[in-house]
Amino acid sequence: MTDARNVYAVYIDIGSSQCQHQVMPETRDAYHHGDLRNALVASAVRLIEAGGPSTFSLRGAAREVGVSANAAYRHFDDKSALITAVAADGFARLAERMRRAMASASAGLGDELVAIARLKAASGAYVGFAADHPEIYRVMFGECGAECRNTGPGDQEVETPWTLLGRALDALVTDGFLRPDRRVGAELKVWTVVHGFASLSLDGLVAAPTQRERKAALEALLDFTVVGLCGELPTAR
Repeated sequence: MTDARNVYAVYIDIGSSQCQHQVMPETRDAYHHGDLRNALVASAVRLIEAGGPSTFSLRGAAREVGVSANAAYRHFDDKSALITAVAADGFARLAERMRRAMASASAGLGDELVAIARLKAASGAYVGFAADHPEIYRVMFGECGAECRNTGPGDQEVETPWTLLGRALDALVTDGFLRPDRRVGAELKVWTVVHGFASLSLDGLVAAPTQRERKAALEALLDFTVVGLCGELPTAR
């Protein structure tokens, strides 16, 4: 049994899926400035993934971390504020997953098809994140995640799912597959398709029970979307 004098403090960098654990004494000053906030977010992520947001409480997150509720309230005003932080963490992790997928999409492909592959990879990463983290995905697109959904130009140095999708579409223009006049507003069109597929899949409304069938259904839908954007399905030239 874990010594009652110690708890596991969990540190996360927002936007990273890697965590490290360190045994720390259970005292009011156990956490350096900023560490408790991140530990509470990590705890909330675990609790929400295990039981959904309806069963989650700020006190429960504090209890799991091993601090008092008062200590948690120094960082978050209420449960909603902590759930908003969970949503922000989810969007950062989703962006990182999309970025990695896009970076590896060109393996074994000719230069002509890299832009198409990256768009599909970003879309597949989005759907995959929703399938792997359904409760977090629902939080991200629920009321508490509203202020985290950055769908504007914003700071282009900060990677978000929206800016990564924009880069993939810009590459289609650069490679001559997408006309500049059809590029305008294309993010919303693609996002509607991908988000719709992810959400319908979570609700059991996509007639593709196996992972292989879902992947094939998404691939067909993305081909349909690319044809709608570009006027044809691009092939190697």
